[in-house]
Amino acid sequence: MKLLLQYLSRHRWLLFAALLLAAASQVCMLLSPYILGHHLIDKYARHPGDWPPDAYFRGVLLGLAVIIGVTMLSRITKAFQDYVVSIVIQKTGAHIYTDGLRHALRLPYKDFEDQRSGETLAILEKVRTDCERFISSFINILFVTFVGIVYIAIYAFTLHPALPLVYIGGGFLVLLLTSTLGKKVKIIQRQIVRETNLLAGSTTESLRNIELVKSLGLTQQEISRINNTTFRILALEVSKIRRVRSISFIQGTLINLLQQGILFALLYFIFHNILTIGQLMTIQASSFVIFGPLQSMGSMLLTYRETEVSLNNLRALFARPPETVPAQVQTVGDIRKIQFTDVGFIHPTAVTPALENISFEAKKGETIAFAGPSGAGKTTLIKIIVGLYQPMKGTVCYNDVPGNEINFDELRQQIGFVAQDTQLFSGTIRENLLFVNPAATEAQLMEVLHQAACQSLLARAAKGIDTIIGEGGIKLSGGERQRLSIARALLRKPSLLLFDEATSALDSLTEHEIAQTIRQISAARAHITIIIAHRLSTIMHADRIYVLEKGNVAETGTHAQLLGEKGLYHAMWRMQTGSREN
Repeated sequence: MKLLLQYLSRHRWLLFAALLLAAASQVCMLLSPYILGHHLIDKYARHPGDWPPDAYFRGVLLGLAVIIGVTMLSRITKAFQDYVVSIVIQKTGAHIYTDGLRHALRLPYKDFEDQRSGETLAILEKVRTDCERFISSFINILFVTFVGIVYIAIYAFTLHPALPLVYIGGGFLVLLLTSTLGKKVKIIQRQIVRETNLLAGSTTESLRNIELVKSLGLTQQEISRINNTTFRILALEVSKIRRVRSISFIQGTLINLLQQGILFALLYFIFHNILTIGQLMTIQASSFVIFGPLQSMGSMLLTYRETEVSLNNLRALFARPPETVPAQVQTVGDIRKIQFTDVGFIHPTAVTPALENISFEAKKGETIAFAGPSGAGKTTLIKIIVGLYQPMKGTVCYNDVPGNEINFDELRQQIGFVAQDTQLFSGTIRENLLFVNPAATEAQLMEVLHQAACQSLLARAAKGIDTIIGEGGIKLSGGERQRLSIARALLRKPSLLLFDEATSALDSLTEHEIAQTIRQISAARAHITIIIAHRLSTIMHADRIYVLEKGNVAETGTHAQLLGEKGLYHAMWRMQTGSREN
């Protein structure tokens, strides 16, 4: 709970105000029984003959008026308390969620490769909800009960020193029993949270890939897979409910016995003329204010255990180190040159290196390309260039500044990236473009759309650039999605433009059109252009082509030179074109 206390400390004065209002509301509520017992019963009801009629009814009416007044004051302070508590809850929940999301987005790329995005979202949503419930329960149940016990203990002590022991001892016994019986709930809740996070992740994947699921007739299979996890969670929830109901039953029985024990003690004191009838009624009426919340201790314990588990998951998320930033950062400025020197990289789960002894140089205005069979290390190379992977040996320099001395978040502001899997967002064409450059003007948007040859897309868009394209650009063709991705990359006015298998998923005609667009963009020589391609027709125009094989550079040269060498590139070209000649 230390983590939650750290967040609550940001709003300590609001929290203090909420606790003060809760205490005031509870004390005002407890004043009503005191006035009833001491003023109305002991002073007037027990001795009606000692008062003239006018004085009697005037005193009774005054007592009733005071009771109405303190009751109204209690309700008013409770209303303000609820308002302040709501502010504390909303602010704390928002800070927890935003801090968790901020940290998650700052994690290294490798942390996301083995984890579903839905799981992280489920952790953040759960901890936010649980913390909000716990704060509300703590103030409205636990703290209010504590104030009531202290009030009655002080009042009871003024009547007889032994009376407070009954209340304090009974309340302590209830809390001890509830805590002991609730330990198993924490274990069950931890399992529930783990299974729920897995369910959130798998459900997100199923919905994201709904086209594949429905196209292959796998709807029932996915339903069964998700239902298996759902029913495992159901079994755990039922087990938790049984445990909580058992706790509530034992707790309720104990509280009932405690109430009867207190009543017996009060009647004993009355028998010995230690208490009056009014004092007995005061204590009994006040006790109901305490025993009511005590009945809710079972649900309070459940909330506490759920919050504890959720905070542990959040703490585990925070414990994962974010992407490192060098202590002494050097400024790169506009990217004019990239240089790889003997770079090597191996994936944690791999046996052989993905890249080994890779060296090359690219300057502004140049277009270089990397080709090779699947698994040759082309995509790994791109991820090293943008800093998603760090080389395990060798150096990568930007304007002669080593990559380990650079803040990649700043460097990436100069990068335009077009991936094989076009990562578009649900929304309009405009919103997808502005995602990388929110300050872009209408003229700039139209300019990059024209550069990316999106005329056909705009021609059939009913609302122009304000046309909704659906999640992942589901309403667009593959070529249109790729053109829009290119336009988005150009909108940043990048110093470094990367194409990672940008045409591999397209048909031949669309691939030729996209390749022509890439060629026109490269011809401007306004930036460094690096192309990763499986289809060699996309990179024929490159200034240099590096052919990768098993993580090594097997050949280097222009398209014509590599064909003349009759090596791997030549073999790949023949396979793709069906040509028997050069």
